[in-house]
Amino acid sequence: MIFSISSNLDKANKISESSFTGLNIWERQHIEEWVRTNPEMLGEDLLVVSIEFDRFSNSNDRLDVLALDREGNLVVIELKRDSAAGYADLQAIRYAAMVSSMTVEVLIPYYVAYRKKYYAENLTDGEAKDQIVEFVESDSFSELSNKPRIILCSEGFSQEITATVLWLRESDIDISCVKITPYKIEEQILIVPKVVIPLEEAKQYLIDIKRKEEVKEQSGRKYRPKTMKILIENLLVQEGDKIFLKNGLPSHLKYEEGNRMFEAEITGKLGQSNAVRWAEDGEEYSISALAWKIFKDTHPNKKDPGGVNGNWHWVNESGKPLWEIAEEYLAKNT
Repeated sequence: MIFSISSNLDKANKISESSFTGLNIWERQHIEEWVRTNPEMLGEDLLVVSIEFDRFSNSNDRLDVLALDREGNLVVIELKRDSAAGYADLQAIRYAAMVSSMTVEVLIPYYVAYRKKYYAENLTDGEAKDQIVEFVESDSFSELSNKPRIILCSEGFSQEITATVLWLRESDIDISCVKITPYKIEEQILIVPKVVIPLEEAKQYLIDIKRKEEVKEQSGRKYRPKTMKILIENLLVQEGDKIFLKNGLPSHLKYEEGNRMFEAEITGKLGQSNAVRWAEDGEEYSISALAWKIFKDTHPNKKDPGGVNGNWHWVNESGKPLWEIAEEYLAKNT
């Protein structure tokens, strides 16, 4: 339930729920675009790699949104604008099965095409692969899991779908439901997303019991540890060292000396997502997630910057990119 508070704070007015149908909002034209440009609407950091994905053998099906999560899992996102739309669960399962054999190398051309179409970027295959690898926070990531996750996103879910989703979760299928509710306030529409399955209090339990998959046999180039892991283990940086977001910034962002938004410090916590502490809010982030957040939040249109290699953009006190420091070390010692 949502309330609007008057400017003098003395009155609360209830804002009633609307419906996508009543507001003439459509799946592909509207909801898909909102999710594509703001995937955090689904409750987590996701890297969108393709939309309207239709490269299935002997099938005319179209997967609404295909994304990647921070653990290196493909995420199949199925969008419906109302609970009356049946078989969303069956469609998503079919799509997940179809992409389950996809590898990073197979995924790259679709990601390159997506970034070119929607962001006018001309990535090489190598640049695209680097973006994908840097987006994933796991140091052991080398290949996509063969068990894609599923997110169903709708204004509501029928009892049949929720029962099916809960049963699938019991069977170790990672499938979630995100409810998106529209509210109309004068001439504006407010969208309130909420993860309804799994329930918030069950998340940590589900994380604890989640099975660890074996890391797939690496293909192509030799496995390279994460940059921060190289730097810390070899004492190239230490806990408490200051770093600065200064190198290769996007055109809308200019480094400002003394601005805490561009400053962070190494925390030295390996294998976790909080490798640096941001001076702006005192919170800990992975170095790439923090650069991604700053690039997106400062863009006039909140444009998704895609996969960001934070170690290239953050520099040490001498002005040298952390990625470059790690590469020089590897060149001398491997």
